Formats: sequence, structure tokens, C-alpha cells
Amino acid sequence: MVSTIKILFLESSLELVPRELYGEPDVVRSARRYEVPPSRLILDKSLHYKAMRRLERKWKRGRPDIVHMCLLLAVESPLTRRGVVEVYFHVLDGRVFKVRSDARLPKHLERFKGVMADLLIAGKVPVDSPDPLIFKVSDSLEEFLARGERMIILWEKGELKSPEEIVEEAVLENALIGIGAFPRGDFEDEVLSLAYKRYAIAGGYPLTAWSVTARIVCELERRLSLTDPSKKL
Repeated sequence: MVSTIKILFLESSLELVPRELYGEPDVVRSARRYEVPPSRLILDKSLHYKAMRRLERKWKRGRPDIVHMCLLLAVESPLTRRGVVEVYFHVLDGRVFKVRSDARLPKHLERFKGVMADLLIAGKVPVDSPDPLIFKVSDSLEEFLARGERMIILWEKGELKSPEEIVEEAVLENALIGIGAFPRGDFEDEVLSLAYKRYAIAGGYPLTAWSVTARIVCELERRLSLTDPSKKL
């Protein structure tokens, strides 16, 4: 039996529409379309591009589709369903959330955004459940890792390693694997400083977050012998 392996999506481009944008035409149109107040909208570059022009670090924001695709890949893995892999995501305000192994994430992005709006407001979903499927586990990444977690960050400027080598180390060292879930730019310095190892896949060539996720999940499944049902994890 192997130890549980954790995957953490870092700096996920997921947030509610900032208050300073409530009056922007793009945001007002979205609020009318979805029949919710601006305070319950997820910032989405495809809808709020003009409104986002004056936001700080706008290149890293407004892409909820990235973490949506990454979560679907990770959570739908049989390893996650069996509790061998645990899935977490970190958002731009610093909080860290856990996705339970039996959670069924919405496949449609619009439904996903609705669920995420509830999560970011209430800290858990379903909001009124005593046993939520997704819930906050920490107010900051530093606090989360202070519980004894060691993190390997997948970073295009890191030391070159194959997916096989990265997964092997994570399994043997019981280390968490951190994957950036933002569209452009680099990790914040404070996030990089929390990693004990920084590795690059594909020689530093930029890969999409979901492409990296797929490589890691597939390698975890291979490494943990999921392809051979006669073997026990």
C-alpha cells in the first residue's frame, strides 16, 4: 500500500468579480444574463475582457476554465476515486480547497462557475451540507504546507525531469505535486519559496496546465500499477 499522493493546483485563476468592476458594462451585462448580482459572478476574461483592462496582474486572472479542466482530469482518475490521490486547489486570494474523492464536478463550464461562486462565498459546497464535497482547508498556502507537507513545483524554469522521475520522487518522498493553474506569467516568489524542489517537464518548453496534469495523472496511474488489476495499491 502506497501513501496518499496529493496534487495541488497553484494560483488558480479563479475569483469573484472584484468590487471595483461591479459597474463596468461587461459585468453589468453578465449579471443581467445570469440573473445574479455582480458580487456572485466569477471573473471570466471571455466575458469581462474590457472590464479587466485596469486590473493588476490581469494576465493571470479571469480564466476559470483552466482549473476546471485540470480538476476534471485529476478528480476523474480512478486513483482519486479510490482515495490514492487527493486533489486540492489554491486560489489567488490565498485559500486552499480540497475536492473530495466522491465529488462529481460539473462538466459544463457555466455550471462549474456557479458552483465555484458559491464555494468562494461560503467556503464549501454544497453550502448547507454538514459534509461538503469541496471545502476550504486553509486560509493560506503557507499554513497548508506548515502541516508537514513538502511540495514539488512543476515550473518551466526548474531542473529538467521526466514525468516518470517526478512521480517516482513524489511517491518515494511522499511529496505533494504543485501545478500552476493560471494562463500567463510566473509563480509568485512567495509560492516558489515554499517548494523544496522545482522541476520542469519538456525541457522548460511552456505547457498548458491541463497538459501537465494529464502527464502527471497518467504517470501516477502507471507507477501505481493501476493498469494491472491483479496488483494491489
